[in-house]
Amino acid sequence: MHLSVYLKEQGRSQAQFGAALRPPVSQALVSQWVLGHTAISLHYSIEIERETSGEVTVRDCAAMLQRQHKGRARQQERPHA
Repeated sequence: MHLSVYLKEQGRSQAQFGAALRPPVSQALVSQWVLGHTAISLHYSIEIERETSGEVTVRDCAAMLQRQHKGRARQQERPHA
């Protein structure tokens, strides 16, 4: 499950979620993760899986960045008009 979907379903803000991680992270960093702009470290991937009771897995965390990179690659391949 994508982290943004989990947060929406649980009614939790990015700030609340970031504060629950060990050590805590800022809302801005959670936003960067959700948008796929910043990779989630293995440590925080494990923390996210723990905090979400397995609903967002380590594999899901890795896929968030991979999806974003694939989208950027497609945009770069398009010829400019």
